[in-house]
Amino acid sequence: MKMIAVLSKKGGVGKTLLSMGLAQTLTAQGKHAVVIDHDPEGSAIGWRFNAEENGRELPYQVLAPVDVVAAAAAEYVVVDTPPNDIGTLQQVATRADYIVIPVLPGSGEIDRLQETMRAIAAVQERLKAGVHIGFVLNRMEHNNLAAAMPEVMDNLNYPVIAQIGRSVDYQRAFGSVVPQHLTTPFTQILEEFEIL
Repeated sequence: MKMIAVLSKKGGVGKTLLSMGLAQTLTAQGKHAVVIDHDPEGSAIGWRFNAEENGRELPYQVLAPVDVVAAAAAEYVVVDTPPNDIGTLQQVATRADYIVIPVLPGSGEIDRLQETMRAIAAVQERLKAGVHIGFVLNRMEHNNLAAAMPEVMDNLNYPVIAQIGRSVDYQRAFGSVVPQHLTTPFTQILEEFEIL
């Protein structure tokens, strides 16, 4: 079993969307994937409940941390982590094979990203050998600020492995599958990690 951790100390950066999109893409490629919702706010669990209430079936399981035994048979476990919880962030990072860190465009966002990176650096010696870390620029728009972000990230030696454009269709996907025409960034992430 391989773990993909979606981490950020900041809330509202799109961790749940990334978690669900990655699990959906893995499943579409014939992999057995589950999502573990480690966030006390339960966004991923809420996504699953919304799907169930509307008679939609997700192609992957969404489990609470107490149900982690049920994930043991999965090829890939995608972990959606909470904001502002350094302990959980560090615990999940040390068990992960792959770490995905979403970042929104903006200088203030870079400051918050640095907090996430300091938390990971504090447990650097406990990270798995060969853990892959990649950054995803989320909610990208067609403006100068967003256009400057890839270079800013490159200058910080933070490899951007995918960009997700701002689209109301991602928000509308809550409680359903992500529309096929919006899944390219998730495929890019998995290809960068050589999972697909």
